Amino acid sequence: MPYLVLALAVLFGGAVVLMLMSAVVTALSPLLALAGAGTALVTAALTLFGRGPERPVLVTPDQVVGGTAGMRAQHGPFPRDWAWPGYLVVQWRRDLMAILRGWGGLVARGWRWAFVRGQLGAQRWFRVGLVVFLGPPFLFGGALGAFQGLLFGAVVLLLGWIGWGAAIGVMRGYDNTVRGLRRASASCPTCYHVMSVPAYRCNGCQTVHHDIRPGLLGAIRRRCGCGERLPTTVLRASRHLEGRCQRCDRPLRGGSGAVTDIRVPVFGPVSAGKTRLVHAGLVTLRDLAAAEGVRTDFVDDSSRQAFQHGEQLISSGADTTKTPAGQLPAAITVQLVKSRGQALLHLFDAAGEFFLDREDNSELEFLDHAGGLVFVIDPFTIGWVRDQLGGHLESRLAEAHPASGDPEQVYHVTARRLRDYGVETGKRALAIAVVKADLLTDVPWAADLCAGAVREWLVTAGLDNLVLAAERDFAEVRFFVVSSVLGTRPGHRMTPAAPFRWLLGRGGFPLGDDEKKAVGA
Repeated sequence: MPYLVLALAVLFGGAVVLMLMSAVVTALSPLLALAGAGTALVTAALTLFGRGPERPVLVTPDQVVGGTAGMRAQHGPFPRDWAWPGYLVVQWRRDLMAILRGWGGLVARGWRWAFVRGQLGAQRWFRVGLVVFLGPPFLFGGALGAFQGLLFGAVVLLLGWIGWGAAIGVMRGYDNTVRGLRRASASCPTCYHVMSVPAYRCNGCQTVHHDIRPGLLGAIRRRCGCGERLPTTVLRASRHLEGRCQRCDRPLRGGSGAVTDIRVPVFGPVSAGKTRLVHAGLVTLRDLAAAEGVRTDFVDDSSRQAFQHGEQLISSGADTTKTPAGQLPAAITVQLVKSRGQALLHLFDAAGEFFLDREDNSELEFLDHAGGLVFVIDPFTIGWVRDQLGGHLESRLAEAHPASGDPEQVYHVTARRLRDYGVETGKRALAIAVVKADLLTDVPWAADLCAGAVREWLVTAGLDNLVLAAERDFAEVRFFVVSSVLGTRPGHRMTPAAPFRWLLGRGGFPLGDDEKKAVGA
């Protein structure tokens, strides 16, 4: 009987203790849940700031380049640029994993604190009791806080992705639209490669970025691996960074990729007068542009020196030095700036030997990327003209230093080369320039030529097959009569600037409204 009473007393006392503990737990449950939620949110915040129990693994530019950052594979011949990726690309996943590990670590440490071995019996049962009675509401609050944190983070990430994607779309769309309207591209003056997007060199560490456009490495700006902030559109990058060729890594002309880019090769037989036409054309084009409020400049030293040398030759009347055979030409680039835009005009003057044989001009890649070409014809190589130069005009032939080579052969070799390399000549323009006209102004059989009826005169002179072939091959052919002596005078109909001015207009950068009158078509 005494044992039964004692057992009942113990049970009653245990029930009272349990009721009291339940009341305490019930009273403290909201506070415990709030503490759990707060602990979960604070842990997440500390983890994001790098001070939590688990440190997130940082995505570095080296991992971006090496392909270990968890980003999708890069298309093209180059790895991703050495830059810090946007937070919404990869880093958020690593931060989330660190937060989950931090929460799990708190639960694991609480479990070990309560059930660790080696503690005294009373102390151990006290800890177990705390965990058993106070743990559930605390864990419930922690789970609730974690859920709220995840829900809030998901909403923020979703809004961030929407805003980030919209920013990339707007920036890319604006960049592509403006450059498309300008007919902008970038051409290398050294290897002749043409690219829609140049590479750009960081001003800080000199690292080359091959794709500066808005994307995974930045929407409005990107951060180079060295910490330098870089613009993310070609329009802005062209104003602040040095452009580089995607193929040979040589410097590009200033503004490449963001302004109208017009490439004009000049071809013809050996000693036809191509180089003199380029020199006289640039000098006259500068004067014509200035009269129309267009500023001309040279964005590289080699082009400036070539222009100054040509200007001296034209003003002094000295003979032009023959272009070295076998040497690939560098582009002479002139920048034209007017109130509504600017353009880069690249002129390529290769030696006439390149155009005598199909194999010799295989390296002239600049022919493939030209919107228009200038074909130079020396009238003193035409048999019909030579037949007219008898008697007192015989000395005129020696004075003309006639070209060596048949113009028809040079044309057909070049046209065949273009077709073999897949160039759609039916979408290109051809300017045929008859040069050295100052030596023919006083002969009656060249009166039509000097008056501007160039096509008809060429047909009369026996080049009808050449004329018909050119008009069949090219989308538009225009004929010019040029004098590098008389034509440098303002307003002269035989201006050497006429072929280049016409091709500038076709390329998207017209100079004035009186183009037809100026070119003497």
